Amino acid sequence: MKLNLKIFSLLLMGLFSLQSSISYADETPETVQLSMVITASDKINLTTVSQVEKGMNAYEAIKALVVVGVKDTSYGPQIMSLGGVEAVGNTYWALYVNGAMSMVGAHDVVLLEDTFIRLNMEDF
Repeated sequence: MKLNLKIFSLLLMGLFSLQSSISYADETPETVQLSMVITASDKINLTTVSQVEKGMNAYEAIKALVVVGVKDTSYGPQIMSLGGVEAVGNTYWALYVNGAMSMVGAHDVVLLEDTFIRLNMEDF
């Protein structure tokens, strides 16, 4: 009887350890590829390709890859500087997503598939 109880205990412990490893495997976040280019004439030219968590917004992904200076607005964070290069005077950081100028801010661009982002300093 004691042998049966020991075997049952070992099987039960093995089952619990297997279940915890299975649940950890399910928690691995799905990723998408983010290709990003940042340009400002002769001030900065940065190109990066990385994997980011699927569903992350572009603002969080950009912040994870480069130093970002922002101004909080009622529409969300406005990017004022990238990599130490600040948009001053009549310049701003234009956001392009998959080749088209974005009609929303980086905070509202959700990365659900492989995405190409270009941030280019432009004049008003």
